[in-house]
Amino acid sequence: MVNQGTILGRVGKIDTKTTSSGMKVSNISMVTSKKFVKNGEKQEKVTWHNVTAFSKVAEIAEKYVNVGDCLYVQGEMDNQKYTAQDGQERTKHFLIAHTIQLMPKSKEHGAAPKEKAQDAAFADDDIPW
Repeated sequence: MVNQGTILGRVGKIDTKTTSSGMKVSNISMVTSKKFVKNGEKQEKVTWHNVTAFSKVAEIAEKYVNVGDCLYVQGEMDNQKYTAQDGQERTKHFLIAHTIQLMPKSKEHGAAPKEKAQDAAFADDDIPW
């Protein structure tokens, strides 16, 4: 059996804390989007994802990852049940990050020129947002 998830998206929020035992934990919210045509109209579906990184991966995220960065994450899917304030039981789904990779920045964000981005596994033209 395989439990593997991959996200390529933009960072919406990152929060890193240190546990009482000294381990780093980063909670990252990421957004992806999908553009499509429905009934002749262009539409876009936006999805938010929760990512949790531990130890070394969290340390790297804390040091190098910023809001707005394009981030490639691989890891395993997990979920956690909790009771909301309204008393309803809910389930939070998230990706536990095993690896993260910052993707090249586009010209509009003031970084690498497009020619250099073409050397990456995913060029800016391949990203749907």
